[in-house]
Amino acid sequence: MLEHYKKHIIKSFAILALALGFNSCESTKLEILENPNALSPSQADPDLFLSEIELSLADFFSRVTNPGMEVTRMLVMAGPTYNNAYPPSTFNEAWTVAYAGILADIRALEPIAEGKELYTHIGIAKTIEAYVMMTLVDYFGDVPYSEAILGSENTNPNLDGGAEIYAAIEILLNEALNQFSREELSLPSQDLFYGGDEDKWIKFANTLKLKLYTQSRLVDSNAGAKINTLLEDGNLILEAADDFQFNYSTTNANPDSRHPEFANNFNVAADVSDYMSNAFMVRVKDGFSTGDPRTRYYFYRQSLDFTTDPNENECITAPRPENYGPNDPFCDPGGGYWGRDHGDNDGTPPDGGKRTTWGVYPVGGFFDDNRGTAVPGQTTGLQGAGFAPIMLTSYTNFMLAEGALTAGVSGDARDYLEAAVRASVSKVTAFGENLDYLDNVVTPDDPDTPDTDEEETVRDLFVPTSNQIERYVTNVLDAYDAATGDDRLEVVVNEYIKALFGNGVEAYNTYRRTGFPSDLQPTLLANPGEFINSFLYPQELVIQNSNASQKASQAVRVFWAEGGPTLE
Repeated sequence: MLEHYKKHIIKSFAILALALGFNSCESTKLEILENPNALSPSQADPDLFLSEIELSLADFFSRVTNPGMEVTRMLVMAGPTYNNAYPPSTFNEAWTVAYAGILADIRALEPIAEGKELYTHIGIAKTIEAYVMMTLVDYFGDVPYSEAILGSENTNPNLDGGAEIYAAIEILLNEALNQFSREELSLPSQDLFYGGDEDKWIKFANTLKLKLYTQSRLVDSNAGAKINTLLEDGNLILEAADDFQFNYSTTNANPDSRHPEFANNFNVAADVSDYMSNAFMVRVKDGFSTGDPRTRYYFYRQSLDFTTDPNENECITAPRPENYGPNDPFCDPGGGYWGRDHGDNDGTPPDGGKRTTWGVYPVGGFFDDNRGTAVPGQTTGLQGAGFAPIMLTSYTNFMLAEGALTAGVSGDARDYLEAAVRASVSKVTAFGENLDYLDNVVTPDDPDTPDTDEEETVRDLFVPTSNQIERYVTNVLDAYDAATGDDRLEVVVNEYIKALFGNGVEAYNTYRRTGFPSDLQPTLLANPGEFINSFLYPQELVIQNSNASQKASQAVRVFWAEGGPTLE
């Protein structure tokens, strides 16, 4: 397996290699490594290496985030059982991107950057490595690390324990912070996240430590004290300007640089591919009687009415599953929202231009202004100029609120919760505020809008006002104040899940760590199999590494969830 990784180590300077006439096949990659006339890693441009690492990180995130959203009911899991929803081939590409792409490129970059005194490059690379390895542990448990990317020295690396890798990640993040403190010869010219701003990278690295300690709190009695040290030192992501996100553009060319979910769903008018989760739409839009100000940004309804045609959705003629409780949403979420239930693996009916789809946040789609018509393909909304929400200000505050309730973290959990909700709502509403059509005038006789007695703009009618936002925040805090014990943590996590739309990594981790929300929609089948406490190892690992074998089942827990809540 690791020889396969070694063959990819020159991927990040392949652009330069093309000038010498090389192609991208595996045999040619070996020739590039061995050919004295070819480019060597020492000749590669560190900025190109760094750009490739960052692009690969965005690719990695896009490949792992949706499964996490699916098992936590933020997106639809086709299923119909946990056992067949995610076969070992599911994460092959993410695995390859992580090892053959990101880690291999980092190993090639570091000596080059060290020799050229480009210490910020090294700090960024180490921070990205920490995020990737943490995510691999969180999704799979024990994985290769200490013996990985050694080329011919070890082509069958042993798997390291998750706890040992977490300990190594903490060291790695400290090393990254040390690199940022060194006097570099020059800053990166092509940093796609922070533009070479070391202060922002320091905040991200520290926030990854917060994430590491939060996820370890069930097995580390010192987690709270470690978080308190971070709070004393400051330098966490606590302002929107410091959010760690990958920004996409409207470019639909080779390569397509639009948000992957926009590209997957909106290339052809009325041909939306994905189904929204009925459960998550209900959680957001119906969480409080006054509504959630993020609803129209998250979801776009292509029809304002749910279907009455069983050819468009079979569930309208199906009996309510006996394993569903009276409050579990089923089939019709109401309000014209049109999605699917957890574990619905029915075929695809002719509803592509009617089902509810992604909105403007975070994929760069369309804001729901009650027009209730099929999205017009590639010209929709922000045309794919969305972003990958990897680590945001609201996430930091939600983790601090959890820590204050469970691990002795300093500060008031209620204050952290309020800051988190405000940050999330502000982030979402600000993202779509510059859409041109929000200022379109709506006349009283416009059939696609609610009744109005005078001319108003789309913004006037549908964009949440400051009073509506304040009512929502008040509702959340009232629910928190009315709760006691673990119920307060559930209020925090319920709001965290809503804020995590677009980030299944943190949703999946938070659910396994806390067991909340406790009211997740059941699967359609009464016996879907054991919950996925960790995903099966990628086929790439098991087939190519003689020291790796497939885990017994997806019920195997990662180390930091040992003794944690029972999940469904």
